[in-house]
Amino acid sequence: MSRILVTDLDGTLLGGSPDQRRLLRDALRHHPEVTPVFATGRSLASVREVLRDPLVPRPRWIIADVGATVADGTDFTPVHALQERLRTGWPGAGRVRAALARFPDLAYQHDVLQAGRCSYRLAPRHLTDELTAAVGALGCAWVYSGDRYFDVLPPAASKGNAVRALAGKHGWRPQDVLVAGDSRNDLSLYTLGAHAVVVGGAEPALLTALAGDPRVLRPGLPGAAAIHAALTALGWLAPEPGPAP
Repeated sequence: MSRILVTDLDGTLLGGSPDQRRLLRDALRHHPEVTPVFATGRSLASVREVLRDPLVPRPRWIIADVGATVADGTDFTPVHALQERLRTGWPGAGRVRAALARFPDLAYQHDVLQAGRCSYRLAPRHLTDELTAAVGALGCAWVYSGDRYFDVLPPAASKGNAVRALAGKHGWRPQDVLVAGDSRNDLSLYTLGAHAVVVGGAEPALLTALAGDPRVLRPGLPGAAAIHAALTALGWLAPEPGPAP
């Protein structure tokens, strides 16, 4: 039976020591029935760079740009039908940037390749009702994470909605999906009714939003180690053999 691991990258799959990351990579190689899906705020081009790291498992699907991009992980081709649905209502980066230019403390990330969204840096004190109202007036959604990243998105775009779209296309059941994250922009993943894990050192805003949710595993381990622990707890990986007596 196929199982689906949906994981953020920075702070999550890429977190932990090299040995912890290697353990997870090898476990996924030995259990090909567990299918990795990346769900990241990175651009597709940036994910390509990440995949040069031999410790990174190969994804079957890639959700990038905080849910505005969906691509096949084997050849990086867009999943056009799903992507167009997620980007419905996007006014275009030019219009978004022009409308938000009056906010001097909103720093556009020129060094980040972006598709179907606009990514800015913003200090917490400048996250105002006036700014979010301006985004709403554009018909867009927004997400703020890490006390510094402000992403303006199409109204239907989120990591969670992208996973829903893939799940509908491929018939994934919530009980066969594990989501993993560490940031406020991962929160939509935790609304899917799937198995879930929060890695150690997660953003306080995410922990607060998920407080009291009994479905969420919290092994208190960094990145890859937390994912490995959750997969093992679910019985999706064979337990590691103990020392010989």
